[in-house]
Amino acid sequence: MFSFAKLTLALACVASAASAAALTIGSDVAFTFSANTTTTQVINAQDPNAAYIALHFSSLNLPDGATLELTTPDGIDSVTLTGQADGPFYAESLRGSSVVLTYTAPDEEIARDVVAFGIDKFAQGFPETGDIEAICGTDESQPSVCYKADRPTEYSLSQAVARLSIQAKSLCTAWLLGSEGHLITNNHCIKNADDAANIQVEFEAECASCSDPDNDVKKGCKGTIVATSSTFIKTNPMLDYTLVKLKVKPGVNLAKYGYLQAREAGPTLDETIWIPQHPKGKPTRMAFLDDGALGTVNSLAFDSACKPNEMGHNLDTDHGASGSPVLSASDMKVVALHNCGGCDDTSGMNGAIPMDKIIAELRAARVLPRNAV
Repeated sequence: MFSFAKLTLALACVASAASAAALTIGSDVAFTFSANTTTTQVINAQDPNAAYIALHFSSLNLPDGATLELTTPDGIDSVTLTGQADGPFYAESLRGSSVVLTYTAPDEEIARDVVAFGIDKFAQGFPETGDIEAICGTDESQPSVCYKADRPTEYSLSQAVARLSIQAKSLCTAWLLGSEGHLITNNHCIKNADDAANIQVEFEAECASCSDPDNDVKKGCKGTIVATSSTFIKTNPMLDYTLVKLKVKPGVNLAKYGYLQAREAGPTLDETIWIPQHPKGKPTRMAFLDDGALGTVNSLAFDSACKPNEMGHNLDTDHGASGSPVLSASDMKVVALHNCGGCDDTSGMNGAIPMDKIIAELRAARVLPRNAV
């Protein structure tokens, strides 16, 4: 005899203010819930202030044939979980103020007394807040889709840039370095192995048209989440980088996104540059201009508000752009890793870590990805 356990879980969320170098978009809320395969419950709650919910599972041990489905109330977005998890994890976030959780059990006689899953908290998103960090004058960045026809090379390269969620509560930008599935971002985004194990890596997060209003929406125009965990490879707080190796989801082929390569020689003064990025967690944008002129490398020894001896530039960025690649317009190689907004302070420039320093360290540690340069 088969039984079907259905649980509807809608979770109250309270927004809270936070500040960090990465774009903080949510906070954890304690919530305890577990079930075995014979439980049938319906739990409802809603909070209109929540921008999204990401359930944190303390355990997942679903019997063969069981499924756990998380959906938005309108049924548009959903995540299905099966099998077992190696340890605690955040499920993919779902937009809105409630989650419908449906557990479908297998034969109760086979699965009796098995604890199928446990939830110990959830991350809740709060409305977009915070001042612009690093727009240099008027924001001249544009959605990447606006350049699809006019700048096909740059658009193609931007496909290797991901919207990165860390611990379901903060957003940065990251990108594929080399051809082996390695992702690089700032150390202030992914600080340690625990952060690396709790990420959501989203490619193709762009809108269908240049005029789509969701181009200006945080987490707008949902892309493809290719990984929810990664292996921690190397980090350096002073060079503000972290390299991880993605644990891609079944069926994912990263080859469709391509990859970026760094220039081993590093940036040169006054060379023209551009930045693909996810400022404020928006769909992919590209920055080419600074006050109507092409953006350039303004300094090679700039003591930013974040780190000494950075590369200085004035291309428009914003919170959430941390970890973006700064590419040369001449050879399309990455010359720096954006990490610091400074246009609104006395320095008058944004900061980025020269990639030659990062490449040298990765090479010395024998962890430089294939085709990274």
